Amino acid sequence: MAIYQTSKQITKFTISGIIAVFVDFAVYYSLSNMIGNSEEAFAGGVVWNDVYKGLGFIAGTFVTYNLNKFWTWRTNDRNNSRLLNFGILYLISFVINIGINKYGLHIFGDDEIALLFTRHGADPKVYFPFKTDKLFAFFLATAVSSVVNFIGQKIWVFKSKPEEEQA
Repeated sequence: MAIYQTSKQITKFTISGIIAVFVDFAVYYSLSNMIGNSEEAFAGGVVWNDVYKGLGFIAGTFVTYNLNKFWTWRTNDRNNSRLLNFGILYLISFVINIGINKYGLHIFGDDEIALLFTRHGADPKVYFPFKTDKLFAFFLATAVSSVVNFIGQKIWVFKSKPEEEQA
């Protein structure tokens, strides 16, 4: 029974995570492409990409907390200690996520994927250029922090109390 329950939780956690990752990536990629994609440091060595990644992560965190609390882990209590524990877990995950993303931006090549449209006798047109280093670094950071988040939520944040298990 425990394996079945855990597999249901993993499935729900994954679906919630996909939604949160979409929000995270949309914010991160939009900010880095619309406002500016600078490697220049400001305010004590913080880089704009780190700020954009952080804002995306925070937006995704709001989504994932609500989906996981009410759907994945089915907790309807108003226990503020859960929120505090969630905040601590996600602060740790936040640092891990940004650090791995920063590392990934340096190890993956600065290549681009795009759709190329050619018409006979005309110049080719490039549509939807996409930096692969951002994509690969983002997914590496997301994968590692997702494992940390699942384990932390299951064994610490949303761990059911003995009286909840009997109900």
